Parts: sequence; structure tokens; C-alpha cells
Amino acid sequence: MHVVSISSQKGGVGKTTIALNLGLALARAGTRTLLTEFDAQGSLGLSLGLADRARAGIAEVLTGAETVQKTLQRTRDPNLAVLSVGRVDPTTVAGFEDALTRQGAIQQILEAVKNEGYDLMLIDCPAGLGKVTTRAIENATHVLSPLQAEPLALRSVGQILALVDRIRATKNPKVEFLGFVLSMFDRKVPASLDVAETLWSKFPPGVVLDAIIPRDEAFLEASLRGAPISLMQKKPPPLSRRFDQLANDILDRINTTEKAPAEDDTPIPLLV
Repeated sequence: MHVVSISSQKGGVGKTTIALNLGLALARAGTRTLLTEFDAQGSLGLSLGLADRARAGIAEVLTGAETVQKTLQRTRDPNLAVLSVGRVDPTTVAGFEDALTRQGAIQQILEAVKNEGYDLMLIDCPAGLGKVTTRAIENATHVLSPLQAEPLALRSVGQILALVDRIRATKNPKVEFLGFVLSMFDRKVPASLDVAETLWSKFPPGVVLDAIIPRDEAFLEASLRGAPISLMQKKPPPLSRRFDQLANDILDRINTTEKAPAEDDTPIPLLV
């Protein structure tokens, strides 16, 4: 089973939106996908229209009150399931994070998920590169990093790459960096175009994925309705095709790394 950690140093870059819509796109492409979150805020559950603390999830699994199998939420798509963060009270966030990052906790969750026969697991990580995100990457096979198309976001590029390189060198030599996904892109804003052009010119080909997620009010409406963008209408809107492209790009890259050994294990150059 492939485990993709969706991680970013900066908050508000669209991680949960990308995780939710990418998960459905992967499922529709025939990949048995589990969508989960390690963010105590429970943004994924809220984006699906689930009431706060409405359903047991990872928090209950960590305490032994529930099993992974009992907390999995099936969806209308037979290839997609959701494992929410569970009932985490704002006053117990620190305790939840301590339990999640203790030695072996994430491994136990992954082992239970593997027994369910999923091909791929997407992890929506909390913002920042703290202990939860770090532990998620240590247990992942791949890392995908959303990057908001704004100048300030460029400062976070080197940080996520440095973290992945360190984890690869010390904890998990097999973890692969899938690439950056440009999000909230607005071609009418010069600064947004400048960020994209900087990334394309400074990095080797392929570090920035081809699929670009634009800034669009439809994402806000979808979040309010508790649905992925492709389910907002009977006929999927053109915007949903961006996630189909992203899903195809990711599957191609995962399959490529499976078939061919890495020839160049040197770090990706940092943006300065």
C-alpha cells in the first residue's frame, strides 16, 4: 500500500481541499483509496459536512476504545473510504498529538489499514512541519506538497524539501517526494504568475506537477455543502478535471518509482 503524506510548511494552502478532491479522483480512476487526517482540527470531516466530534476516528483508535475497522466510513464510491480524526476536544489537542506521535502508533494504524486491502492512503497533515507532520512523513512512501501561488509561499519550499531529505537520510530512506502542487493560482494576478515561473525555472523538470489548482469560489461552496467539487452537479464541472489530471500524474509517478530504481539520490536544490 502506498502512503502519501500531504504536507506543507505553510497553512491555508488548500491541503484539505486537495486531499478530498484528489481522493475521489483516485478512487474514480480505480484505485482503492483511504482518505485520512492527522490534523486535530478535523478539517477533513468538516469539509465532508460531518458535525464536530460527531463520529469516532483516529482519536478513539489511539485510546483503544475503537478499532480502525469500526471507524472507517464508507462512501458512495466503493473505492473510497474515510478515516476521520475523531472526537478531539480543543483542550486535548496536545494529548492527541502526543498519542499519535508516540513510537509505533502510526505504524499500528497503517498495519490495520493494509489488512483492509487499500491501494493508497492519503494523509491530510496539519499545517507546519511539527512532530505530527514529521512522523507522518517518516511512515509514508511518498510526500505531496501543496504550494500556494504567492510570493511568501516560496519561503516554505526549502523547508519541506530539507525535512524530506533529513527523514530520508535518518529514518525512511524509501520515502519519495512526488512534487509540489500549485494551488490557489490566479493567472490574472502578476504575483501568482511570477511564483509559478520562478518554480518552473529554478527547479528541475517534474518537481512542480503539471496539474494546477486555481483559486475559485466553487471550492468554498463545495466545502459549505460538504462535498468534493466533482459532486456539486450531476455533470462534473470542468474544474474537477484538474484533480483527474493530478491523480493521473501521481499514479504515473508512483508506478515509475516502483519499476525503476532511483539513479540520482542527491537532494533537490533549494530555492534561494
